Amino acid sequence: MFILGIETTCDETGIALIEAKEDKVKILKNELATQYKVHQQYGGVVPILAAREHKKNLPLLLKNIEKNFDLRKIEFLSFSVGPGLLPALVSGKEFVQDLAKKLNKKIIPVDHLLAHFYSVLIRNKIGWQKIKEINFPSLVLIVSGGHTSLYLFKNWQEKRKLGETLDDAAGEVLDKCARYLGLPYPGGPEIEKLAKKSKNYFPLPKPMLQRGYHFSFSGLKTAFIDLVDEIKKYKKIDEEIPNLCFSLQKTIFEILIYKLKKAKENFKVQDIAISGGVAANQTLRKMVKKNFPNNKIYFPERKLSTDNGLNIAFGGYLLFKNGTLPLSYQEIDVYPRSI
Repeated sequence: MFILGIETTCDETGIALIEAKEDKVKILKNELATQYKVHQQYGGVVPILAAREHKKNLPLLLKNIEKNFDLRKIEFLSFSVGPGLLPALVSGKEFVQDLAKKLNKKIIPVDHLLAHFYSVLIRNKIGWQKIKEINFPSLVLIVSGGHTSLYLFKNWQEKRKLGETLDDAAGEVLDKCARYLGLPYPGGPEIEKLAKKSKNYFPLPKPMLQRGYHFSFSGLKTAFIDLVDEIKKYKKIDEEIPNLCFSLQKTIFEILIYKLKKAKENFKVQDIAISGGVAANQTLRKMVKKNFPNNKIYFPERKLSTDNGLNIAFGGYLLFKNGTLPLSYQEIDVYPRSI
C-alpha cells in the first residue's frame, strides 16, 4: 500500500510518500522545507510565521511528489495532529482535509511524539527495508525543542506516560541559553559544537531530580543566565563560552539519564528508545550507551530525529497495521498539547 504523510507541528514542513507491506517499508519521496532563516532573527519559532510558511510550502512539496506519482493510488493520508504550535497545526489540517476531500481518501491521525518513537525503527535509505523489531516493555524518551516526555510501552497499543517537562523542554533550554550567549538559532547544535572545546566545568543545579519522572528545566535556565551575568562582571564571556556550553549540555543530559535509570529500575524493561531533535546530539548518544551497557538502545538516524513527513507516513502505517482505522476528513482535529 502507498501512504502519504504530512508534518506541520512546528517549523518543518514535511511531505513523504512510502510503500509498505507486512514488515517492510520503501521510502519513495521525503520532501522537507525548513524555516530556519525565517525564525533565526527572532531567536526562536514564531507560530504565526510558521503557519504562513506551511501554507506556502505544502503545495510546492506536494507538486514534487505528484511529478512521478498518481496520488489517487494512496491508501490513506497520515497527518501529525499534535502536540505542536496551534497555528501551524491548523494550517496543516486545512491542507490535509482539502487534499483528502479532493482524493476521496481517509486520514489516520498520528501523534507527533509517537512518530518520533517510530522513527527509530527505520532507516533513511532508498529501496525496501525491513522494519526493525523492538522488545516490549520498553522505555521511550522523546527530547526535543518543544517536548521532553518519558513513556513506558507495554506493547504497540498500551502505553503509559511516566513523566514530562512541567515547564521548558530540554531542547528549548539549549536554544534559549544559546541565544543568551549570542549564538545563532537553532542553539542546540551550536552548543554541541562549542562544548567539545571546553576545558573547565561549572556546576549547575538539577531541578526535580528526586521527584518522580517529571522534568523541570526552567530553574536550570535561570541559574545558567545568572552564571553568565556573574562571569561578565569580571572577565570577557567569550573565553568561557565553550565551558558554559559543556556545563549546560552535561547537566541536561545527566538529568535525562538519571530519570531513565530510575524508570529502568522500577519497570523491568528490555529496550530503550530515545528520539526527537536533541537525540541527534552525539554526546548524548555516547552518554546513554555508556550508562546502559546491558540494554539495546535505539536512536533514529540523525536526519530522522527532527520533524519530517516520513516519520508521520511510517507512523500511520504502524497504527494501521496494529488496528487503527482511518477517519473521514470531517473527523480530524488537532491538539497543541500532549495527551
